[in-house]
Amino acid sequence: TATVAWMDDEPLLPSRLYWALQGHRWVKAKVKRIVHQVNINTLEEQAATQLDANAIGVVELTLQEPIAAIPFAESRILGSLVLVDTASHKTSGAALVLSAQ
Repeated sequence: TATVAWMDDEPLLPSRLYWALQGHRWVKAKVKRIVHQVNINTLEEQAATQLDANAIGVVELTLQEPIAAIPFAESRILGSLVLVDTASHKTSGAALVLSAQ
C-alpha cells in the first residue's frame, strides 16, 4: 500500500503496468486497486476509479518481484518508489510506502 502523487498527463488506472524504481532496481508494478483519492484542499478521502494529473491517492501495488520495502516513516530510501510509464518512459508518479507485505 502506498500514497502516490500522480504527475503524468495519462491517468493512473488500476491493472495498468508501470515500472517501479527503487534506488537502482527496476521492477514491473501493477496497480491492484485505488483505495481512495485525497482532496488536496480539504485532505478528505474520496472514492476514485483513477488518479488524474496532480492528484494524490492511496493505492495497492503488486510487484512482479519482491523488493526490500518498509514504510517511508521508517526509511526514506526503502520506503519510496518512482513509477514510470512502460510505453513512454515518462516519470508518472512518486510513491511513499505505507505498508509492505
